[in-house]
Amino acid sequence: MNFKNLTFLLFILVVTKTQAQFLQDNTARDATKAGLDYIYNLEFDKADRVLDPVKRKYANHPVVYLLNAVELQWRYLPIDQNPAMLKKYTSELEQCISSAKKLYKNPAYTKECTFFLLASYGFIALSHNYQKEYLEAASEAKKAYSYFLEGKKLKNEIPEFLFATGLYNFYRVQYPENHGMVKPVVMFFEGGNKKLGLQELEQATRSSVFSRVEASMYLTNINIKYQSNFKKALYYSGDLYAKYPENDILKIKYIECLLLNEQFEQANNLNRSLANSTDRISKISYLVFDGYIEEHYRNNLSKALNSYARSLQLKSDDRYTKEYHSMAYLGMARAFASQNELGKAQAFYKKCNEVAEYKWVAEAAQAELKTLKK
Repeated sequence: MNFKNLTFLLFILVVTKTQAQFLQDNTARDATKAGLDYIYNLEFDKADRVLDPVKRKYANHPVVYLLNAVELQWRYLPIDQNPAMLKKYTSELEQCISSAKKLYKNPAYTKECTFFLLASYGFIALSHNYQKEYLEAASEAKKAYSYFLEGKKLKNEIPEFLFATGLYNFYRVQYPENHGMVKPVVMFFEGGNKKLGLQELEQATRSSVFSRVEASMYLTNINIKYQSNFKKALYYSGDLYAKYPENDILKIKYIECLLLNEQFEQANNLNRSLANSTDRISKISYLVFDGYIEEHYRNNLSKALNSYARSLQLKSDDRYTKEYHSMAYLGMARAFASQNELGKAQAFYKKCNEVAEYKWVAEAAQAELKTLKK
């Protein structure tokens, strides 16, 4: 069995963020929403000031540990590559689980604690997955499955569950379409519905507190990766960038969407702000986007090749930059083909096909490679 694929499937069944005993506490809910907005905009001092009253009021409650974990995740990007902070992050999630389990048996707290258990197990599973620890990730995801089933019944009552059900309904259908080897596994899970899943994710962007940003991020990626609906992806990414302009991860995705919608001038202006970045995610993104602009807007294949090649010298990661490497391979193949260096073009089309998961990239590489061979 391919544990990586099983892990991903199980994770999409359970990953979600949560709401706490402030289900009935509008003041705490509003403060939490404001604090999360500061976290997403990487304004951590402001977030701490806004969230401190919530954490004091709900001391030893699972919401405290989950908020701590969310802040660590965004403060130390990519946290999977920071062993010390990853250990602290995991510890916060484990404390969230411990706290939630203590309250879960009390009927007054069962619903809210279902959220926290889903979130914590899901985030730990995802962390193991990005470290390629697939057995551990699958184990954590399985622990959360019963809580997902509970939450599914509550989605109309508690909007946070729309994120989990939306992911499930979409990926339960989409993932086996792209990974045939998991079809014998998914037959044991309830059926999905891609259209309904997208509707539920859209509802989550409007009505949830903890999962609204994540729902928008997933909708952006789904529309790029599977739907090739670049206009809709631009809508979601543009909304996120407008709200959180200091967050480079969200800025990078917005630049990508601008490029795919041929809004080159705006994309180029924003991309310049990444030029002097020192982190690898921003470096790779800047170089690939620069290559894309030179190739598709300025028609300077020499500069495009240089930028693409430099991006490929940097190690990508599965979470943020893997697809940018596939775009670089595609761009280099096209450039070599236009220069009649067909051997090099074929080699880069093949490399692109090995890593590409974006539908539009894979289809372009496959079609152009066939044309090249004629």
